Amino acid sequence: MDDFLRDIQEQKDEFYRYVYRNVWDSSVADDVFSSAVLAAYKTKGNFKPGTNFRAWMYRILTNKCFVANREIGRRGENIEDHQDCMVSSMRDPNYRKGVEDPDEFLAMCGDEVLMAMKRLSTMERSCLLLKTMESFSYKEIAEILEIPFGTVMTHLSRGRAKLRKELTEYAYECGHINKPKEVIKFEDNERSLG
Repeated sequence: MDDFLRDIQEQKDEFYRYVYRNVWDSSVADDVFSSAVLAAYKTKGNFKPGTNFRAWMYRILTNKCFVANREIGRRGENIEDHQDCMVSSMRDPNYRKGVEDPDEFLAMCGDEVLMAMKRLSTMERSCLLLKTMESFSYKEIAEILEIPFGTVMTHLSRGRAKLRKELTEYAYECGHINKPKEVIKFEDNERSLG
């Protein structure tokens, strides 16, 4: 087995997991993963030995995910300002606990998290996955996605804000975080008027 195939074999689970989390459909993920490996193999002469193979492969995987998502018509949503509510939520100790140990928090979550991730744009989702799941630096993400460093930070910020907006009510309902008193009072007044 040549070095290229050995490197793919050693990291195939990580690579497939990334593809699956970008397209959210196992049959599409299988096709995208196969297509990316084939494209990488055909262009393996472009890879410079001694450079970061993992980052080079993620660039190819991400491009194939973009194409697949464009073909199936996934679109991101416009973000609305949700900051006031989140400032109060961040003071909640349960919120901080979820941030400090996200694996434990995610284990308690339902399909709402999956659906919120699906509603992110492909670029936001890619940036979040590369940062949080694969532990790439901002600079590495910029190189993988071939976008400016600042754009990576923008996509991460927007993606995180969208997830907070999408998942805040779910976190309240599940008791992961407590509703800020200002929100509770507003809802109580709204019920008495309505």
